[in-house]
Amino acid sequence: MFRPWMLLSLSLVATALLGSWLYPPSRSAWDELDKATFFLLNGSLASLRDVPGWTAMWAFMNIRFFDLVTLVLMTLFMWTPGVTFPKAEIPAGTVRFAILLLFLLAVRGGFHHVVNAFDWSRPGPSLVFEPCVRLSELHPSLPSKDASPRSFPGDHAAVALLWAGFTLLTVRNRWSPLVLGMTCFLMLPRLVSGAHFLSDDLVGGGIVTLCTLAFGAATPLLRMVSDPVYACIAPLINRVLRIWPFRVLYGADSAAPEQCEHDNDAAAHKQRPAA
Repeated sequence: MFRPWMLLSLSLVATALLGSWLYPPSRSAWDELDKATFFLLNGSLASLRDVPGWTAMWAFMNIRFFDLVTLVLMTLFMWTPGVTFPKAEIPAGTVRFAILLLFLLAVRGGFHHVVNAFDWSRPGPSLVFEPCVRLSELHPSLPSKDASPRSFPGDHAAVALLWAGFTLLTVRNRWSPLVLGMTCFLMLPRLVSGAHFLSDDLVGGGIVTLCTLAFGAATPLLRMVSDPVYACIAPLINRVLRIWPFRVLYGADSAAPEQCEHDNDAAAHKQRPAA
């Protein structure tokens, strides 16, 4: 379904975010907010250093493996009936989100070219501000990311924001505050470590997310790509859903169509009465 007002609204918000970051008077406000956020969050690594597990937790959340943990958490939310989708729509909705992530990669790639062309990128706060607590020094055994020579835009934040945006555009219910809270939590690691400024996430990641949602949720493009993909992998999904414990959790309600569109068209042709 084409939603021109949603497409226009998301595009205008993305443009306004970029304008506020580039316009000198409002850019100074972003810079002050970036500075205050960095010293508050990164400073907690020093002020709460004696709290057992505090620095170790943030060090673990800044390694590459935690990116996989993040995707697992998002998937668990989507596969919990009633949180994002009704039980019967969970498989198809998950495929739509996976395709939307691919859209995000394309949008991010295009935006990175724009950022590089206009030289908008910059080193992260841990390379700019002092004093700075570096997780890589506190926990040298963990390959934590606590610095970035080119921190804008925030890619990890874009994924978290896309998940939140997709979820809230799909349904708004009693789980929505938890989704928003989880999104904020997933954006924190790079802010605490000093790899990204807050505006890297809110402006840079926000622009990538809004542009992705503009084409993925406000135009028929997402359905045009995801529906054929989902129809063709439906047999595999059905086999998985028949395995315990998926059979117990989801039952027959989540069963997907057994054939891809080509097979369905062939079956319809065979059943067509002769003239």
